[in-house]
Amino acid sequence: MAKLLLIDPLDLTVSAEDEAPAWSSREVFERELVGCDGLEVEIAGGEDRDLCRKASLSDGVVLGGSEKSAWQDSPFNDHLLDVIAICRNLEIPFLGICYGAQLLGRALGGRVAPHPEGIELGAPAIRLTAKGRGSFLFEGIEGSCIWSVETHLDEVATLPPDCELLASTGHSPVQAFSYRGLLSGVQFHPEFGGDDLRGLWRAFERNGIVDAIPDDHRSIIAACECEPVSRVLANFVERIGARFPAEQPVSQRSAEL
Repeated sequence: MAKLLLIDPLDLTVSAEDEAPAWSSREVFERELVGCDGLEVEIAGGEDRDLCRKASLSDGVVLGGSEKSAWQDSPFNDHLLDVIAICRNLEIPFLGICYGAQLLGRALGGRVAPHPEGIELGAPAIRLTAKGRGSFLFEGIEGSCIWSVETHLDEVATLPPDCELLASTGHSPVQAFSYRGLLSGVQFHPEFGGDDLRGLWRAFERNGIVDAIPDDHRSIIAACECEPVSRVLANFVERIGARFPAEQPVSQRSAEL
């Protein structure tokens, strides 16, 4: 059985109120990943001091979004950069989502910075490049465009060296990229649907991350009706499951990397 380490640095929860349902960033990932055939999932927060060891014993690592900025120098970012370094050195497949993609871009030598035009929000058309259409991440997705939830103020401003550009939007040209087919980043949230975007921003507001949701943001958030792009996560899971025989113990796998 393949072992996936899922790091949720956001780790936000909001309780039900009035007609709005309860929402949790961790439960979104559980909905999309827990229960996949042949997959054991361990979920950890970004401040877990044991992340590096856990990553080294995993067949794949997913690093999710965060309200933090990947371009800042901080112990929190440094800890997660160490995790990425372990994945690169031990050749463990890695998928970064939003903040996770930006931190990967930084780790690989790209420039990460606040976007000069501000937030990308909603579910814009994400155009796949020729490399993207041939990438395992987008296998089984028809056409050259997908629509997925975006909510980010920062961006990977320059593609890191030795990386392939997989997708772009008009707002963020580096929307998805891959390093040697091993380490991949997507700026969008394949795990989110429109209801999750609304849950996230309610959690931002209730947890004091934003004082109030701006009116122009509120209308975009309310109108977002896209579904999760579950195929992207499923493709990543299939990728890590194919790396080793199911009966081979994790300890032996790690020794062979």
